[in-house]
Amino acid sequence: MCTHPAAVARTLATGRLLGTAHVRGYRCPLCVRLATGEDGLPLLLVHDHSHLAAALAPTHGETDTSTVVSIDHPRQGRLWLSGWASRLDEHDSRDAALSFASINPLGDLLDVGHDHSLYRLDVAEVRLAHGDTLIDIDVDEYLAAEPILT
Repeated sequence: MCTHPAAVARTLATGRLLGTAHVRGYRCPLCVRLATGEDGLPLLLVHDHSHLAAALAPTHGETDTSTVVSIDHPRQGRLWLSGWASRLDEHDSRDAALSFASINPLGDLLDVGHDHSLYRLDVAEVRLAHGDTLIDIDVDEYLAAEPILT
């Protein structure tokens, strides 16, 4: 039985692997810690005084920033999640930190609201590369897929 590409994408996006953020207007890719809950939308844990926080700051009049998160796995390939990252407010950050911790428990989650912030990536495009094959995955299929449990 073949595994559906959307399930592979959800598995790679869970947050067990470090991601790389490519942010519009920023010249260098940046490492990002992430976790993806049941809704399929990745949460990004960002230190407030980092290059990534500066890159994710929306331009004047905007509330989000165009972002691509890539995640590499030696056997399952490379995943790209494209969309818009927006910083969560204090109320939403509490619930999101609990969700993040249930998937990827990190000590820096205790500093959310102090030195760290959580951003949500609203996914607009999903691509999975494996070898020479590039697969565009429907966003709704990605969001509905279940991660593969190993």
